[in-house]
Amino acid sequence: MVEQLLVGLGLALIFTPALVFLSVLLKLYEHPNERRINSTPVPTAGGLGLYAAFLITAYWYKHPDLLAYFVGATIIVLTGLIDDYRGGLSAGKKFLGQIAAVIAFLALSSSPNYVIAAIFMVSVINITNFIDGLDGLATGIILIASVALLFWTYTFGFVDIAGLLMILIGGCLGFLAFNFHPAKIFLGDTGAMFLGFTFAALANDSVLSADMAFNLPLLVLILAVPTLDTFCAIVRRVQKGVPVYQADCQHFHHCLLELGFGQRQVALIAYMLTLTASTLALFLAKFQSWNLFLVLPVVAVIFLYGARRIGMIKPFTVKPERRVF
Repeated sequence: MVEQLLVGLGLALIFTPALVFLSVLLKLYEHPNERRINSTPVPTAGGLGLYAAFLITAYWYKHPDLLAYFVGATIIVLTGLIDDYRGGLSAGKKFLGQIAAVIAFLALSSSPNYVIAAIFMVSVINITNFIDGLDGLATGIILIASVALLFWTYTFGFVDIAGLLMILIGGCLGFLAFNFHPAKIFLGDTGAMFLGFTFAALANDSVLSADMAFNLPLLVLILAVPTLDTFCAIVRRVQKGVPVYQADCQHFHHCLLELGFGQRQVALIAYMLTLTASTLALFLAKFQSWNLFLVLPVVAVIFLYGARRIGMIKPFTVKPERRVF
């Protein structure tokens, strides 16, 4: 399996600089705006390199069920490309593209519960896309989460999925060499949604299919940082009375930058939190005891307290009643 990691890594190291050159040639940039952290235009075709590196390596090693991954990933990448290079898609159209990718994947695979699996996969696609607002942030989080899932799947005998995770890890490592601050290329929606889709698909075909009720909360724990970021985004938009899909500048990385941390520091904090949450999830998975789930509410309270402290959400306040005399 190490060979698969090395091939995925090698292809990512080849494709990514080639895409940097191509993006510059075709002037495919992510331009600065009020929500973007970058101060200069940055190439944004990185997702195509990850897509190609993953599928070419998987095809080379003849992994089973590759058709499901190819069809689903291709739909999600096409959706991202249209959003990145055609002036952007509405939230509804992007969501339809995600649903189409997930349904196609599930129809070609053997998921035990289509409804829950579909909700899980679409959720992971979106939380990965939402957290992708800083150099190396989404790539590093999915890299660490994939390493955790690799240990989990290999221990439980999902050797084929472990091989695919090796390829994904190699691809993320290769891309991160160009995506960590200062980034030479961005994921774009194409890459962020591809990473979320692929991680969710691999989780669905392994630990989620083995024991959905027990393992689903542990998968959420592994993705604690993007999950918390999305939850807080929904809460604060409800507080403001705006649509939940309306963008703002109060995400996890925005708040830490406002506190004076640099981009590399913010990314490393996210990596540390993901590593901690992933280690705890693997510990709970090893002992397979429902009693251990008592720690999850404690973790949630700690994370939400931290989110409140850095300004991701504000406490709900009750407006005093107006007295009429």
